[in-house]
Amino acid sequence: MKRYCVSYVEVWDGDRVVSSWYENKNQNGSGYGSISKGSPDHKSTFHRLISDMVIRSVVNVPGNKVTKTSMDLIEGYDCYYTTANDGKVLVCFVKEEVPKFLPLRLLSELKDLSNDTDENLQINIDRQLDKFHEELLSYRTEGQQSAASTEEELQNIIAIMNDNIDKFLQRQERISLLVDNTNQLNENSFKFQRKSSKIMRKMWWSNVKLYAIVITILLVIIVVISLLLLR
Repeated sequence: MKRYCVSYVEVWDGDRVVSSWYENKNQNGSGYGSISKGSPDHKSTFHRLISDMVIRSVVNVPGNKVTKTSMDLIEGYDCYYTTANDGKVLVCFVKEEVPKFLPLRLLSELKDLSNDTDENLQINIDRQLDKFHEELLSYRTEGQQSAASTEEELQNIIAIMNDNIDKFLQRQERISLLVDNTNQLNENSFKFQRKSSKIMRKMWWSNVKLYAIVITILLVIIVVISLLLLR
């Protein structure tokens, strides 16, 4: 049976990478959904895309749901991200043919675990992938159906779930964009208020200086007139 696997996972804390995971899980070379170790260029490509395209667009809201990027960052791969309650951002790349509920479930589980080192992240991912594979195997061991019919039924289930998840992710992306736009409007409003306050203070000081100059001139005129009258 195919063993599904994600391709790359990276954990960010602010503007730095805390940990990353990139490994071919299949030892016999027939991996499905993962990149072989002979493709080191993919790792740097994934990291660069996350740094340049994903992190900048993430709305870091505690408890954020897993979201799929609306853009196709690299051909043949989907990109998912989520935010943990401690502010960390988790990003995952996975091949398009991998069931969509795998990256959703993986990121949802990882966000509540300690991933502060590459070793911890690898252990957590291995456990989740093993658990996912065992659940898929249970479909083949239940009942008296043949392996072929069970595989076909499993693929039908995956197709239905993928369709439902696609609809969910589209709504989630729209919500994320709405939150992003709202945050941008709030930020622009705050900047406008600060700028307006600075302008008001500047105008106030200008008026104070003007009044001071006028009063000074009037006092000088009064003094001059008084001196002339005294003579």
